[in-house]
Amino acid sequence: MKLIIATLLVSITFASVCAQETAQTCVTNHNAPPANSYYWPPDTNVRVFFMRGMFTPEQRQMLFAAMSTWSEASVEAGAGVKFSYAGETGELSQCNPCLTITRRDVHKDDRKHYAFFNPLKQDQNGLLLSAWIDFDFATTKPQALLGLMTHELGHGMGLWDCTTCKKNKTIMNGFPGINSDNGLTAPSQCDVEVVRNVYQLHRRVERNPTGEKVARNE
Repeated sequence: MKLIIATLLVSITFASVCAQETAQTCVTNHNAPPANSYYWPPDTNVRVFFMRGMFTPEQRQMLFAAMSTWSEASVEAGAGVKFSYAGETGELSQCNPCLTITRRDVHKDDRKHYAFFNPLKQDQNGLLLSAWIDFDFATTKPQALLGLMTHELGHGMGLWDCTTCKKNKTIMNGFPGINSDNGLTAPSQCDVEVVRNVYQLHRRVERNPTGEKVARNE
């Protein structure tokens, strides 16, 4: 029941943001993040593993909610990427395509970050095959974990950080503290638009009969 409620709340937030920004022009580094150089292959079911003993039941619900939100946003963007829970693990999962969620002393090692998305394996074209996300041990508040999880999943959907974007305009904004969200808990409409462009470009490259690659915006 908690998972259903959490998913509904995030879905409502996502729908509300989309409705408010439908007519908005998305400008890179203003209200939209730049595109990333890597992302999950289109139409992929990413199996998500949680490192054993790292998250409380309430925290897990927030991770599930973020996965559900991005699965829905991916449909809207035409990416076809789905995130599905695959169970607990005692080590980084290297299956294809797999994502492991774990913890370490992120902020202690890098004072600018509270979480990290780490590509583990990529194919010859740079597409993600497996990856893991590190959350700081000190990030315990469910709302903060929800925002951070949504942000980190965004990296795997082709989004990069946007330090110059206005506040509350993109889930890829920075975070003010180790137990604070950045004002959003779901991707904005401009986030979805960037993902749409990334995957549309990818599909055009795949269909290009000359085999020439179109340069991606990193």
